[in-house]
Amino acid sequence: MTNAFAAEFEDLFRATYRAAVRRVRDKRERLSPETVALLDHLAAAGPLTAGELARHVDRAPSTLTEMVDHLVEKGLLTRDRDPADARRSLIWLTDAGQAALIESRNVLDLDVLAAAGAHLSPQQRQALIDHFRAFAAQLRGARP
Repeated sequence: MTNAFAAEFEDLFRATYRAAVRRVRDKRERLSPETVALLDHLAAAGPLTAGELARHVDRAPSTLTEMVDHLVEKGLLTRDRDPADARRSLIWLTDAGQAALIESRNVLDLDVLAAAGAHLSPQQRQALIDHFRAFAAQLRGARP
């Protein structure tokens, strides 16, 4: 391998990024980093009470309640009665909340990538994925 390979790969990577970077047209549709962190925590921890969630994310209960109310209004979270104790409610991600969390992690626009991939044969698409997967595995092994 030479530096020419690395330079060409870097050029192609930049071109791919520029062409397919996910752009949010309306900034109000983008989730804030704090919202992503909250949704991410719930996705990992499972349904929690408001008090548990406030402790987990180190927020004052009043601040957390305001955040949760807003996300319930947006349809990203839901409050359900705790089956073990009907006096408590559990906060959990809705299907829309789970989808929004997944989308917030996307760096590239999947529709743009799919459209470009549609111009390749199924064999070319599979070869690209196989080679890229092998290359990514080498990169993971190359770094301490």
